Order: sequence, then structure tokens, then C-alpha cells
Amino acid sequence: MRQTPVVAKYHPIMNTPRFAVMWHDDAPDANRVAQPDTEPLPVAVDWVVIGGGFAGLSAARRAAERGARVLLLEKGDLRRGASSRNGGMVHVGFGAPTSGIIKQFGTDGARAWFTLSRQAIDRIAELGGTGADSLAATTGIDVQWRPTGHLELAPSRRAALDLASEAEMRSGLGVPVRLLDQVAIRGLTSSERFAGGLAVDAGGGVQPARLQAAMADAAQRAGVEIRTETPAQQIKRVPGGYLVTTPRGSVRTSHIFGGVNGYVDSLFPAVRRRAITVGSYMIATEPLDVALLRELFPGGEMRFDTRNFLSYWRPTPDGRIAFGGRTSLWPDSLSRIARTLTARLREFHPQLANTRITHAWGGQLAFALDRLPRVTRLDGVTHLSGCAGSGIALMTLLAEQTIDWELGGEAPLPARIPWHALPIPYEGHPWFLPFAGIGFALQDWLSERD
Repeated sequence: MRQTPVVAKYHPIMNTPRFAVMWHDDAPDANRVAQPDTEPLPVAVDWVVIGGGFAGLSAARRAAERGARVLLLEKGDLRRGASSRNGGMVHVGFGAPTSGIIKQFGTDGARAWFTLSRQAIDRIAELGGTGADSLAATTGIDVQWRPTGHLELAPSRRAALDLASEAEMRSGLGVPVRLLDQVAIRGLTSSERFAGGLAVDAGGGVQPARLQAAMADAAQRAGVEIRTETPAQQIKRVPGGYLVTTPRGSVRTSHIFGGVNGYVDSLFPAVRRRAITVGSYMIATEPLDVALLRELFPGGEMRFDTRNFLSYWRPTPDGRIAFGGRTSLWPDSLSRIARTLTARLREFHPQLANTRITHAWGGQLAFALDRLPRVTRLDGVTHLSGCAGSGIALMTLLAEQTIDWELGGEAPLPARIPWHALPIPYEGHPWFLPFAGIGFALQDWLSERD
């Protein structure tokens, strides 16, 4: 995704933010470990990994650590994708509702999915911690992991009742949650806007651009050759494997891993017929007074609400509030989206009426129809996709599990379910989403008519 920088001009109430990713201001550039463009590509490798986000970097590192020669190809620069642009939230759960997972897989099957989610969080905690194998110890980059948990907030009494049912289902699946009433939520958020909520202690937050930079550094240290601005243009079967063609030359390989997710293009038409891509957008405030930030986030936790057009927000390590969400499914300008997100943030927290918004940016994510992640083999390529906004932890762990599977291990849970093409004409441009968005908006409106 290309962003056009603009000069910031501020007004105490309404201001124009920079169209730039706030996380990038306080992170090493992940691209610094890439090989120079002038160096020729290797003639042959064991693995070609396509995509330099969390999935691709995790898969590449795992394969290299298991003794493979690995080439990672990123069609742009590493910071252009969603991995360094998201909210940095690491939480239990999926894009799919818990009730839907239980209906599809039964109680035992749903328990397995939530076990996977918690294992993925544990992996991020391990990478973000202080142990000998952590990213901080092995790369020197602090990814600013904070095990704060999260709050799920109900914007209406009807939504609060739904959360009560959600709490019962998750408890039955072995996921500890605490159901909170309006008074308790008001005490935790200093907001009058919510009728109740759920508190989940597992999970927390990272600085996503730092995490990506550390993962790139760790992959390069493991022996992965990283090439940026090098798109894979064609994949051809040849005796013994595949020939991957790029503008800088061709390379033979035995295995290919696709980690393109929300940025899938015409190279993978089978994935484009399955993965629904959608934009998600964020703004960031200026650094806040310490007392105000403590008033709004006494526990420092991650937050999101229960709307279809959800909002998600959190305090940042440098004292800002990062606020994101989806405002509609119609095409729109980043400036208009930023204004809508700003109004929503101030609706939740009127204390921020005079706080400047300094940054605005966006990225792409992908999801399957059931909003569960997928690991699948299509046309000789093993793909990981569809984490539906829960990808930091899931992409990281599932990429490692996928490499292990390819090398003779057990299949990851998402590889055991089918991933069918959409039953409508679709080649990667989700023309139907604006119409679905009308229904989502109506559901949100009806839910909040108490």
C-alpha cells in the first residue's frame, strides 16, 4: 500500500494528520537486512517464501533453522504490508463468532481452535519476552510486548446481553473471561458510552513495526536471504520442483510458501477466488499527559467494541492512543476515514476533544467466508491466509507449524478444513462488500436501539 505524505497542519479541534504510519517513527526499518539489489539471485534454493510480513518472515526463519536454504521475496518494501500497520493487538479469539465456531465444529472442536489461539499468544509472549531465545536477546530489538489482556465493549444493553452469552460459551471452552457491568466498565475506561463488557486477561500488545523488524533481523541471522522490490511474476513446474521468475532473474526451488494474505495478486488466482480482502484504518493522537492517559487506560489494556463496523484502540508505548476501525465497506478517502475515526474516538472519550490527531494510515487484511484462518496447498504453493484481523499471533505460530508440516510434521488445525472458492463470480475485487456493509450497518443500528 502506497501512502502519500502530507505536511501536518493542526487546529485545536479539527486537524489534518500526516498520512503516515505512526509505528514506523519508533522502529528500526525492517528493510535494512535485505540484500542489495545489485546482487544476483541464487540459482537454486530449498524454499522460496513470497511475502515479507509476519507469516513470511516466520516461515522463512523456521525453514532456515531446520537447515534449508531460503529466499524470501517481497514485491515492495517490507513495511508496505499490514504487518507493521496494524493495532499491535495480540488477543484470544478469531474473526469468527464463538457461537459459529461451536456450531461448525462442536464443543470439542471449538476448544481446539481456542487452544490454538492461546498457543499463538504464548508464542508471541516467548518472542517478546526476556528469555534467552527472545527477539530482544537474539536481535537487540525490544518489540514492547505488554501482557495487558483486553476488553470487549458493548455499545448497547442488547450487545451487553450478547456478551453475557459469549462469556458463558468461552468459559465452557476453557477460556477465562470476566463479565463486567456498566459501572465496572465506566471505572476501567472513564467512558459513559458502553453498557458492559468482557475482560480477558490473556494476550496483550506489541509495537508491530518493531516486531516485524526483529523478525526480519532474526530471519536474516538464521540464513534467510531477503529481497525487497522483487515480485514473483511467474511460477512454473519443472523437474524436481518449481522455477520462480522475478524481474531480477529466476530461481529453482523445491518448496514455495505464500504469505501474501490481504495483498494477494494475480500470481495466485486460486487464492484470490477464496480470500476476501478489506481495508482497515488507524489514527494516532499526539502523546498525552500521563495523568490523562492513566485516567483513560488505568490497566493499559487493548480494547475493541462489538459492532460489525468495529473500533479497536489502545495506549502506545510512547504515550499516545492508537485508534482503528472500519467505517464502511464503500471506497473512501483516507482523509474522510480519518475524520470519521477521530469523531468516533471523541465520542468514546470526550476528554480528547482538544487532542491533536497526528497520523492516519491503512492496510489490507483478508478473511475466508467463515472468518477462520486457512493453511492450504494450491497449485503447488502452500498458503497461509485469512486471519481476519487476528494475525499477529496466528500468522506467527501457524507459519512455523506449516513449515513443520511440510517437513513431515502434523498438519496445522486450519489445514484440516476445506477452503472453497466463493460461490459467486470473484477474482480478488470484493465488489459485493458495499452491499454486505449495508446489512452490517443496519444490524449495528438495530442493536443500539435500546
